[in-house]
Amino acid sequence: MKFSVQNVKNGCRLGLITDLGKNGSKSIETPMCMLYTRGGNAPHLTLDVLKKIQRVPPIAHMYLSSLAEHSEAVSQFKEGIANFCGMQDYAVYCSLHDPATEVPSGYNEKSGTAIWTKGGKYKLDVNHFMQIQEAFQPDICEALYDGDTNKDSTRKRLLKAMDRTLNYLDEIQDKWKSSQKLQKTALFGVIEGGFSVQERQKSAHETVTRNVDGFVLAGFHNNGPKTETFDFSQVTEICQKTMECLPENKPRLMQNAWRPDKVMEGIALGIDMFDSSYPYIVTERGCGLVFRFNICASTEEQKGNGDHLLGFQINLADKKYVDDFGPLLEGCTCYACQNFTRSYINHLLNTSELLSSVLLMIHNFHHYFEFFHQIRQCLQDGSFDKLNSLIQNQKPVDSFDKLNSLIPIQKPEDS
Repeated sequence: MKFSVQNVKNGCRLGLITDLGKNGSKSIETPMCMLYTRGGNAPHLTLDVLKKIQRVPPIAHMYLSSLAEHSEAVSQFKEGIANFCGMQDYAVYCSLHDPATEVPSGYNEKSGTAIWTKGGKYKLDVNHFMQIQEAFQPDICEALYDGDTNKDSTRKRLLKAMDRTLNYLDEIQDKWKSSQKLQKTALFGVIEGGFSVQERQKSAHETVTRNVDGFVLAGFHNNGPKTETFDFSQVTEICQKTMECLPENKPRLMQNAWRPDKVMEGIALGIDMFDSSYPYIVTERGCGLVFRFNICASTEEQKGNGDHLLGFQINLADKKYVDDFGPLLEGCTCYACQNFTRSYINHLLNTSELLSSVLLMIHNFHHYFEFFHQIRQCLQDGSFDKLNSLIQNQKPVDSFDKLNSLIPIQKPEDS
């Protein structure tokens, strides 16, 4: 895998990933979001339905918390996790945790990290981690790490997390050299240090010396829906100082429930790769994305029917949509908006029909992927600030707790 930065302005990076995939045939423009999966496939969608969505990212994001328990079967299959899941047309990024599910705190150890599967706590040491990666044969893999830190963590906890993460990386790289199955897999190192600038910089410097293929910023939170309101102003200086320690020619990734305004903040901090767990979280609430990002549209078109005043999403289960026979989002070209109405989706939600999640997932993925396409276009033509203003002006007025209470988020791997 190769990465090159084509343009940088005010911290925002326009880049290109090339030579990705087992045969080095994939090229991906950044900033980009990966395709969020659950159990190895797009949530609620069959592969045939997924093909109806435009601009689906060529990288599928899979995580060990949903797949580690199946590693023996994948190993016997011998053709990797992408083929095992029927996702052979996609490159695979393999992470430890599901960004849409909160990770319990206090279970990591010196010998390994805890992930949380459908069967409960699952301990991963370096040897087991390598066995799984050799079975899965992903295109990109993030190294084992201890990310159990937040703004309240003590310096002792930060140092422990950082030292463990570096030790894991050293052991992994030592075993990586002798693994024939992983020679074409890119390894991303994980930068720890919590909310300490000093420890973050130290972690970054040490990780850079390991000559990894990319970098993951972790240890700011424990994942889950609450991270969509994560206050990036708390870590702006930390991220900026950390980025200064990293080489420009390697991609940077951070997992979060990336709400549109947070995406813009992340890009300004120099993040290149994002996950797309946010559209899934919105779908699980029975909501649809309605935020506007077409900076070329007229003022009236940007206002639409006033949904932007409600925030980035609307609750389709609300009784006010019972007699609304318009599309979920006016002007949207997705299959759901072209063929179904808000009234029908409202009916499906209130009768607990499975089709409601299918239609919402189609729309929410489509809208989110189009948003990232617009971001790249704006970085190319110099209109990123205009797009940022448009997005920031649509920030939700509802609190997270009120929005999150609309429809409960499902537990890990229920779907």
